[in-house]
Amino acid sequence: MKTILILVDQFYLHGGIEKLVAIKANYWADTFGYNVIIVSTEQQDNKKVYPLSDKIIFEDLDIDYKRGISFFHPKNLKKLLLNFKKVKNTIKKYRPDLILVASHIPMTYLLPYIKTEAKIAKEFHFSKYARVKTKKDQFFQNIENKYDFLIVLSEEEKQFYNSKKAVVIPNPIEVSTDVKVQDIKNKAKIATAILRFAPVKQLDKMVDAWEIFHQNNKDWKLYIYGDTQEAYYEEIKQLVEEKNLANTIIFKGKTNNIYKALEEVRILLMTSANECFPMVILEANSCGVPVISFDSPTGPRNIISHTIDGILVPLNDSAAFAEQLAALAENDEKRIAMSVKAIENSKKYQLDKIMDIWRTKIIEK
Repeated sequence: MKTILILVDQFYLHGGIEKLVAIKANYWADTFGYNVIIVSTEQQDNKKVYPLSDKIIFEDLDIDYKRGISFFHPKNLKKLLLNFKKVKNTIKKYRPDLILVASHIPMTYLLPYIKTEAKIAKEFHFSKYARVKTKKDQFFQNIENKYDFLIVLSEEEKQFYNSKKAVVIPNPIEVSTDVKVQDIKNKAKIATAILRFAPVKQLDKMVDAWEIFHQNNKDWKLYIYGDTQEAYYEEIKQLVEEKNLANTIIFKGKTNNIYKALEEVRILLMTSANECFPMVILEANSCGVPVISFDSPTGPRNIISHTIDGILVPLNDSAAFAEQLAALAENDEKRIAMSVKAIENSKKYQLDKIMDIWRTKIIEK
């Protein structure tokens, strides 16, 4: 029986990485019967954000790095050495067959220097497309090349890794929705955006596009889901009020049930400056919700088939975005056909299929 050790920073904050860790760990433990251990450095006695199988062991190393400064800052160096020692002892304790670094943590740089018979793998959930190159890049690349596997999310992302060890494994989704054509037809005139409030999401451009669209579509609403504690939320809320759109753009706060939020909407909107592999597109597709997105590097175009199951709009062109939104919103036949294709698209990323890739290409290779 294989033993997998997953290294993360924390498992109490809502996020894509945390959700994916839960999905994979639960499947590996419950379906494949692997021994799975998740080890964090900064859980701080917080409740786990997503449920984990009773078969999974969860441990926290109680490192608690000082955030906001470099992991290699003098204030973190002692913690870094302690982290190294504790992970080394954890590996000795569990004798894993595979060690997976699932989030961006200091052990990304240190794990290759721990003597172990386990294969080591690093997942990348960000795009290197927009990453500013520095003198440190060669140093980091040398460390990356010491891994047995570098897990990237698309063929386009793979080209940014100068390594034969890069393996493409898309994110999976748990497709459990049973959407019927009649359900798609009867949805209210609502579009949505489900995101974290951050400048990279370019919600100002979404608001600009919605302002144009709203002129001839007064009966439509835009529901925006996200944590309203973020500073960027206040900026966008003020913009919405200045444009007198508060009656049509509704801030719904964060949601713990994304599928419930998607059940009632017709279209999902995305105006990010860049995305790596946005899970929300797949989640929307599985609910029969087509996505209109800026053609931002590198994620959306690796998931959406333009005009078939969604629409790609030239990056940062709010006027074109509004035009495409109106064309889809005003043509029910086209929207329904696209919704059906969106459901088909989501099935390519079903959990069973993606987990089989993990098993054959990584875990049991």
